Amino acid sequence: MRIITILVVSSVFTATLASTGLAAQSAPPAAGATTAAPAEGWFAVVKGDNTNVRTAASVEGGYPFFKVNEGDLVHVLYERFGWSRIRTDTPIFGKAFGYVVADSIDADGTVGTLTRRAMFSAPNLMQANRPAVSWEGLDPALPAGTKLTLIERIPASTAGDPAKWKVGMPATQEAWVNSAWLRKATQEEIAKAMPKPEPEPEVVVAEGDATSEGTTETPATDGGARAEAKDAAEDTGASETTTVAETSGNESDDAVTAEEARTARLAALDKAFRTMLKERIESAELEMLQQQFLQFSKDPGLSDVERATVLSRAEVLAIKVEVQDNLARLSQMRERSRIDADNIDATRVAMDARAPYDMMGMLNASVVFSGEGTMPLLFRLQDRSGGQTIAYIRPDDRFDIAAMTGLYVGILGSMSYDETLQLNVISPRRIDLQGARLETPATPVTPPAPEAETVAEGEAGNGD
Repeated sequence: MRIITILVVSSVFTATLASTGLAAQSAPPAAGATTAAPAEGWFAVVKGDNTNVRTAASVEGGYPFFKVNEGDLVHVLYERFGWSRIRTDTPIFGKAFGYVVADSIDADGTVGTLTRRAMFSAPNLMQANRPAVSWEGLDPALPAGTKLTLIERIPASTAGDPAKWKVGMPATQEAWVNSAWLRKATQEEIAKAMPKPEPEPEVVVAEGDATSEGTTETPATDGGARAEAKDAAEDTGASETTTVAETSGNESDDAVTAEEARTARLAALDKAFRTMLKERIESAELEMLQQQFLQFSKDPGLSDVERATVLSRAEVLAIKVEVQDNLARLSQMRERSRIDADNIDATRVAMDARAPYDMMGMLNASVVFSGEGTMPLLFRLQDRSGGQTIAYIRPDDRFDIAAMTGLYVGILGSMSYDETLQLNVISPRRIDLQGARLETPATPVTPPAPEAETVAEGEAGNGD
């Protein structure tokens, strides 16, 4: 009698906890099982096929590494600026994979253990998932001791690229999905998609022989099961009744407006498609429109011709989405490679624009330093008022200095004193015209003719 009382009370208490939900709250879930409500965030259902899961909350800033389809369940942590941060702990990500550097994994058959902290690199769908161009790491980094499912070891492709393991997606990684293609999941959708927890084995504490224990346990268990089955049937019946009532109430209105709504939607999508073709491909909302066409193609009321048209539009947009992603990636790489040189040039131009000229004056040719014989070719800078030579200018292929002679110029450059020539010489970095040519150019000094010098020397010799 004591054994019967204990078992009956235990069965009734367990059934009460299950019906009120207290049993799930009082006991932790089994290892590897997922509770119906996430510890943070919420569950959502995908509304369109081929929806991209990206490494960043931007089409330009992150590439897609996985695709989810209509009806798939995802775990949303939070939403920001039209993008949802998700965690890869729902069953759909059991098909996803990525890459981890090989020297951080201690492999044992099909299971690997991280020997140090490592990043999980998401495969780049835009580059056929090639490891060498799959450089985006997902958050958070994987700590040492993490167990990974090993798929394939990939040798290094180049000297600078380490060997990698292709591994299954851990349930701790986080990524981004456009919020426009998600809606909050119902409890029925969550229960259908999430794995059921393993039932814990019953532990029977018996006081007496096994014969009496088996005889008294069965009636209590069967009674509890019948009660639970009855409650479930009543709940199901009520749910079905409500659904039927709602359907019957709206059926006539849907039958009247379905064809008109379908025609209007197809016309709106087609108009958006034609408008999109005229926009710049880099900034067009191609992916959004593609998802709209794919979703509309599942309408059972479409004719074969209409469905073929809708799918062809979606295929064209898919190609354009791929081109858009490639252009964004190329633009980003080009900008990164050019940024250092641009910054240097911009800084130098800004400094030159703010700096005063090192020297200003009239630019003229030099009779002394004409480039003939052993004399170097230099141009001279003259004071505008008195005509005195201020400095000499060293020729530079970047400037047509000969064409500037007779003009008033400002010069930025480095000034140095030439010990051999014993004068100041400027190496110009910038020459700006400041005024027009002189009305009366300076008259060059004409050196004496060589013949006259020779005759004079001969006459002097003869005289001696």
